[in-house]
Amino acid sequence: MKLHSMLLLGALACQALAPLAAQAADTIPNRFAVKEIQTPAALLGVDYSPDGLRVVTCGLGRDITVWDVASGKPALLLKGHTDDVVAVKYSPNGRYIASGGVDKALILWDALTGDLLRKNTDHTDYVRDVAFSPDSKMLASAGWDGQALVFDTFGGQRLATLKAGGTTAAANAAQAYDKAKTVKGRSGNVTSVAFSPDGSELLTASGDHNLRTWNTTTWLLKTALLGHTDEVWDARYAPNGQYVVSGAWDNTARVWSLAEKRCVCTVPAHVSDVWAAAFSPDGQLIATGGGDRQVKIWDAALGTLVQNVSGELHTAEVENLAFSPDGKTLASVSRDGSLRFWRVPSPDERVMAYADHEIEKWARKSEYEKTDEYQKRLTKRFDHLKDLQEEARTRMLSGFGSTADWQGFALGDYNADTETFALTTKMWPGAFHVKVPPRDAPRFRENFGQRSYGAPAFEFVTGDVVLKAVDLTVAFGGSPHTFTLAR
Repeated sequence: MKLHSMLLLGALACQALAPLAAQAADTIPNRFAVKEIQTPAALLGVDYSPDGLRVVTCGLGRDITVWDVASGKPALLLKGHTDDVVAVKYSPNGRYIASGGVDKALILWDALTGDLLRKNTDHTDYVRDVAFSPDSKMLASAGWDGQALVFDTFGGQRLATLKAGGTTAAANAAQAYDKAKTVKGRSGNVTSVAFSPDGSELLTASGDHNLRTWNTTTWLLKTALLGHTDEVWDARYAPNGQYVVSGAWDNTARVWSLAEKRCVCTVPAHVSDVWAAAFSPDGQLIATGGGDRQVKIWDAALGTLVQNVSGELHTAEVENLAFSPDGKTLASVSRDGSLRFWRVPSPDERVMAYADHEIEKWARKSEYEKTDEYQKRLTKRFDHLKDLQEEARTRMLSGFGSTADWQGFALGDYNADTETFALTTKMWPGAFHVKVPPRDAPRFRENFGQRSYGAPAFEFVTGDVVLKAVDLTVAFGGSPHTFTLAR
């Protein structure tokens, strides 16, 4: 199933849905605004804890704050940097927090106690971004010195030194750090790092307009992706690891197919620099934030702007954003010192956004259309709107499997009475089942790790997309055996 055959092409690169009209925070409530935490200094970095109960932020100032999401109050204050802190991330296992700053330091913290565990100063200029591998065993950093460094999280040994374009920062004209704003760097700086969901790749972005993927076993360059026309400042994998979204100083976000090694969509995301871009946990949405103070959510399956969720509530550049682990909320931080939480539009709202966008185009009178013919056509507006809504649902279902990591099933217990194995996944609550005869059950369990899937069938249940059924093939006894996985 090809992403670009059903997702993201054309619509995102053409007309997108108009943003909400500007809304004054003290007069008309923003229906997507959930909560605001105001701090006295500009914020530059944000990340959710894996359980979604806490959020960590950093910015202009030496301290890092861990917030309790429910109460909106500080839970921990991390002290150890000697200058502004630019980047902060939780480890996937929830035990650690990593941060990087203008003091050239990469610091590892205990996420539960706030204790400083290790401070590394191998970078020769400020640390722009940090990232943990999926198993939390590796920690990577992006530096203004033109290097991405990779360390063993627990022992601290350096595992790799990766340089943007093979050049060092010394070969480029220096650009001093400016507290007042985020400034352009130099062609060799490394601005972003991210591990692929399976941990086999490290993604870097840099000032030379390139994105690069590196093999995490050999640390050799795998792929270079060139298409942005200015510095790339953020890049993240889709949940299934097959695609990447990036944001750059050319005012666009771009979606890349790693298999095809090319850009499959250019999103005219903002009227100023794009500082942040990320896929939602289910891979169906893309969030972007930029210098125009906006936070926008785009539909990957339908190719439209779902919503400018922020309206005019941020009053300065949006520097970073993060989806909650359950995908229901989006957090953003700005140079106005605010940490804001936004409700993520529901599938039904995505359907309506697409239908409204398309019906608006359909309802325009053509220059060559007679008035009576136009009026007659408008009488079919309601029926056409219903057709568009159905089209949106169909496209959402057919495109779901392209970016969602829906295949991550864990094998549970076997029930000999019903002759079924129970399977669970983090994507949907409850158990799925696959019927396996008792004689085959031991070999099915033994070889489950080598399974493959057929074409999945998805459906809407109470407004959410869920897996209805899919064929699952497991080879044992010298031949493949196909079973049906379903609720």
